Amino acid sequence: MAGLILALLLIAIGAAWYAATVVFPIGYLDAVGKYSEEYGVDRVLILAVIHAESGFDPEAVSAADARGLMQINGSTGIFIAGKLGIEGYTQDKLYDPETSIRMGTWYLSYLGRLFSTERTALAAYNAGPGRVREWIASDDYGDGENLLQIPYAETRDYVEKIELRKKIYRLLYFWKL
Repeated sequence: MAGLILALLLIAIGAAWYAATVVFPIGYLDAVGKYSEEYGVDRVLILAVIHAESGFDPEAVSAADARGLMQINGSTGIFIAGKLGIEGYTQDKLYDPETSIRMGTWYLSYLGRLFSTERTALAAYNAGPGRVREWIASDDYGDGENLLQIPYAETRDYVEKIELRKKIYRLLYFWKL
């Protein structure tokens, strides 16, 4: 009887793990690893952003016309392409997973250098660095140097979503990432 219970428990754990890995896949690990190292960004953060932004769909397009795995919009894409020296850049290049991951990871690194915390950098990834600077300068949301609270529910929810996904990815793939 104990053997049967143990076997059923192992089957249940295996089924739960399998279901979790279907909901939280890992993809594009070569590009994620390459740009994680090149730009000094945690690969789990990159996976969490891709999962939240596009659900690993390289053809994803948002209502604001952000495109690709990491959902980069028009003006941000032009800015990043200029910084990276990408010649002949068009927004359609963001449908290429390698390009999207390269540009999105560089941008996460850039925002990480601009702001003092990962949480603030993630808020800027969602709401834009200009808006986050305004919040930091505001007595209501910042102290002049740090973002103390996020006034937009969408951005606050986005940051929490990324932080939760990071924990899930670390738990599910601790041996691989």
